[in-house]
Formats: sequence, structure tokens, C-alpha cells
Amino acid sequence: MEHRINSTLLRGRVRVHLVGVGGNGAQMAHCLARLDLALRALGHPAGLHLTAYDADRVSEANVGRQVYSPSDIGQHKAVLTIHRLNQFYGLDWEALPTRYAGPRAGHPAPDIVVSCVDSARSRRDVHQGLFGHWTGTRYWLDLGNTEATGQIVLGEPRCRGAKDEWARLPCVTELFPQLLDEGIKEDDTPSCSVRMSLASQGLFVNDIVVRWAGQFLYELFSTGLLRQHGVVVNLDAKRCGPIDVDPAVWKRFGVRRRRPRGLSEN
Repeated sequence: MEHRINSTLLRGRVRVHLVGVGGNGAQMAHCLARLDLALRALGHPAGLHLTAYDADRVSEANVGRQVYSPSDIGQHKAVLTIHRLNQFYGLDWEALPTRYAGPRAGHPAPDIVVSCVDSARSRRDVHQGLFGHWTGTRYWLDLGNTEATGQIVLGEPRCRGAKDEWARLPCVTELFPQLLDEGIKEDDTPSCSVRMSLASQGLFVNDIVVRWAGQFLYELFSTGLLRQHGVVVNLDAKRCGPIDVDPAVWKRFGVRRRRPRGLSEN
């Protein structure tokens, strides 16, 4: 089974909201800039327009493990990252140094939301924004990781004009519903040094997660289809496992879809 790109994304500029510009998000912003350049080279009519959201400023603990330097300390991550990309690539992307609260009043909904958040609460907020009402957002790409593991999932929120529910790509919070559990405690203690930051998260786990996420978007736009829409990685075991576009696979995650009568598995 395969998933084909929503054709509306091939006819005009694609609106992307990047939620979080930290360990995963700052690198993801760079990948999206490269993707914009590649798409337009391949004939896409207008490429991407990105709006990045993050209320945090660069701290000492971010230097080295994230793509920030000592001179960046104290600056807003979103503003700094997008300014550099706009200067380097000649883009007109936007940055808002605030928490993400969904589309702004008077602005169209994003076509794609890319969440690179580091807390369960933030991910729950994104989920609520996308599933709480019909937003029109076509895809939700979520990146998440621990010290040595990660998951990347490209899903389709329920939205206006969506395809049949049976074929809709489940989102990360449907495949991993424990991410919505408000009873799970989080360690919100900030790391005050690079050493402490590395103790809680490996140096290159973000790089691996981001490259997989970029590959899914590149494959979706360049070929028009996907046969896998997610991957789970384990750096300790040196393994990664794909999440196939297949209701039988989704069922193993607890997502049950009823196949329309008369429709074959192939």
C-alpha cells in the first residue's frame, strides 16, 4: 500500500509551521530551506513558506549540541535561525518568538505542521490544535527523541477535504497515545551546561532524527508517494524500523481501521 501526496500541495506555495527551534528544530529549519531550494529546482511552482515558533532563547547548554555558538547566547532561537536562513538563501520566512497556539487570526491554516518540541505538554498542545477542530492542515510531521532513541511520524490530521478515514495516515499521538498521558511526569529542570545537556541526550541523536524527517518530506514531494510514513530509531542498538503505510501495521500500534467492503489489500 502507498500514500499519494495531497495534490493541493503541488499547485501553490506550501505553508509550513515549525514548532520549536531547539535541538531538532534548528536543524530542521535548515533542512526545510534546502528542501525549498530543491523543490523549486524540480519544478514546484512556489516552494515553501516557513513560520517558526519558539519562545526560548539560546543558553550556554545549547552551544555545541545544538547549532548555536557562544555569541548566540541570549538571542531568540526562532528569530536568529530564520534571520540567518533568510540572509543565506534569500528567503522571506517569518519567526515568532512565542509559544505555538495554532494559526494566527486572519491568517490561513498551515498546510504542514512540523513539531520539534521537547515536552509532552507542547506535543499535546499541537495535537489539540490539529484535532480539536477542522483546521485544513494536510500533514503533521512530528520529531521526538530521548537520549538514544527517536521516532519520526508523518500523519494526516482530520481536516476539511480529507480522504477516506480508512486510508488517512495516523499521526504520532495515534500511534503512540501515551504521549497524550497527562499523568506522566516530565523533567523540566533546565541543563545549565553543555556537559549536563549531553548527559541527558546524545550528541548526534538530533542529527539522525532530523535527516529522516527531511527524507520523508523530500520523498513525498519529489516522487509524490510514500510507502512508509514513519521510522523508529535506536542509536544504542544501531537499528531503525520503518512504519509502513499499512492498516495492518497501524493495528499493531492499536489504531484500528475498517477496510471498505470490496477493497483489496493491494
